[in-house]
Amino acid sequence: MGPRAINDPGPAPRLDAPALRRWLALAASVAERSRNLVDSLNVFPIPDADTGTNVLLTLRSALDAVGLLPPGADAAQTSRAIADGAIRGARGNSGLLVSQALAALAEAFASAPDPAGLRPVELVHALEQMASSTWAAVSRPVTGTLLTVASDAASAARDALAAAGPEQPATPVLIATAAALGAQESVVETGGLGHGPVDAGGAALMLLLTSLADTLDTAAGPAPGPVPSPATDVSLQMLTDLAAGAPHQGAPEHVSTGEFEVMYLLEATSAQASRLRTTLEGIGDSVGVVGTPDALGVGLFQVHVHTDTPRAALPRAGRARQICVHHLAPTPLIAEADEPPAPWLEAGGGDSRVVSFERLAARRARRGAGGPVPRPSHPRPASRIGVIACTRAPGLIEQLARAGAAVVLDPRREGITRAAGDLGADEVIVLPCDDAATTAAHEAARALAARAASASPGGAEGTHLTIGDTDDEAQVLAATVALAGQAEREGVQIGDLVRRAWRAAAHVRTTALNGAAAEPDAVARAVTASLRADDEILTVILGRSALPDVGFMAREAAQRPTGAAADPYGGEDGGGAADSADAVEVIVLAGDQPTPDVLLAFE
Repeated sequence: MGPRAINDPGPAPRLDAPALRRWLALAASVAERSRNLVDSLNVFPIPDADTGTNVLLTLRSALDAVGLLPPGADAAQTSRAIADGAIRGARGNSGLLVSQALAALAEAFASAPDPAGLRPVELVHALEQMASSTWAAVSRPVTGTLLTVASDAASAARDALAAAGPEQPATPVLIATAAALGAQESVVETGGLGHGPVDAGGAALMLLLTSLADTLDTAAGPAPGPVPSPATDVSLQMLTDLAAGAPHQGAPEHVSTGEFEVMYLLEATSAQASRLRTTLEGIGDSVGVVGTPDALGVGLFQVHVHTDTPRAALPRAGRARQICVHHLAPTPLIAEADEPPAPWLEAGGGDSRVVSFERLAARRARRGAGGPVPRPSHPRPASRIGVIACTRAPGLIEQLARAGAAVVLDPRREGITRAAGDLGADEVIVLPCDDAATTAAHEAARALAARAASASPGGAEGTHLTIGDTDDEAQVLAATVALAGQAEREGVQIGDLVRRAWRAAAHVRTTALNGAAAEPDAVARAVTASLRADDEILTVILGRSALPDVGFMAREAAQRPTGAAADPYGGEDGGGAADSADAVEVIVLAGDQPTPDVLLAFE
């Protein structure tokens, strides 16, 4: 090949794989720097101050995925890894929307004529896809949020492309800079619209776009060394000034009303994911079902919803994993259950109400198994100690989450690791529900320790997991109740909480019944044989194969002659013998666990 002609401008500039890698690294670094600032802006859709944290965790997951690619991966492969990693690690509503934007970018790379990168016109098209796809990903779009910022950034990029000419040709730098400036202007214009000083999600997307502009601008310049970030630095100062100068605002007009946040990964077809989204839109808000299906329409989807009925948010088709449930609304621990009762409860076999945790904790305090349970004042306490409750019983999700734990259904290493990251705590107590969950918890602890060591050699940063000594659902429930409200107490130590959980679990004697041993008459005999004179609480957790009248027979078998003294720990949820000082409090829960058929717990 001969020498290039003097007037030949050379290959058209593109957003290529090396630039994508540099951008993602800078974006994750900026998310780390701005984490607390963006968290402080978060009042919509839930004022839980975690948008910065969620976006950071989402970008870290994308960064991990890119780290597994071979060095020669092209731009299409790199963008796909970024999207897949972001979707797998998406946290919260904002993390979900950021992952959707990155998935749209990956689609633009996949459809580009050259897999080596995007030309300016294709980058504009990608930004427009990012805007339209994030808007479509939200079940009830609200203006003045990340959605508006994405749309304004795409419009600014389109205008810059139209205005380009011989004196200022269109380049990826020009397009990315225009998008960043459009995002900055949008964030300022949308401030004060009821979403705090500015919308936290919009701020996070703006920083993502300014990081792209800074990355490309630096690549075009001659200066070596650390990547400067002038556009991002301006954005950070702008957000700091807006946050400091904003007057106090009340609750935003449009807020999520769901009591629980439910998130999980779903392996399913596009049709199954679409039907799930329709279902979720009927039971909650802040709905997102984001994925990257293949040519056959099968893929991995990240699912997010705020709802009062978390069990109804679980899929009926496809395979769900990493199911994590958090309590969002500061409600009393005594409350009527919003979930419809299971069929066996409709037949009179159990309670449709939520367990009176204060009443049970007061009884346990008298036995030395734990103290009174204060009602949590905020769904995300400022404490640096968190609690993860593992369970295989969907029917216990609400009780465990209301007690302040992050609930992991069908626990595996990845789900426990994810929940630990969501809690954002330095110390986390994990309460396993069986041997497999204990093994998964230890694997998660080792993975987090290795991640912390690689990120900060010789340092002590990262989340440390302490594995509790719980063996079944009943012990997990007792230990979670004992820890409710305790981790947020000032000066509390992890060792004190672990001992508290151990004492609560140690006072629970459990019997697992299956098959013929779980039939109503056999359960009644087991209750009679196991009940001790000093037992005060019997919890019956019904599995999905339990017969309808098991709960009734267990109640009858637990009755015994009682004195006339009134229960000093009495409450309105009891009745009859349960109001006597010597009575056994019988709680029947529809756990819906696959095994055992019936779990009896005596205290």
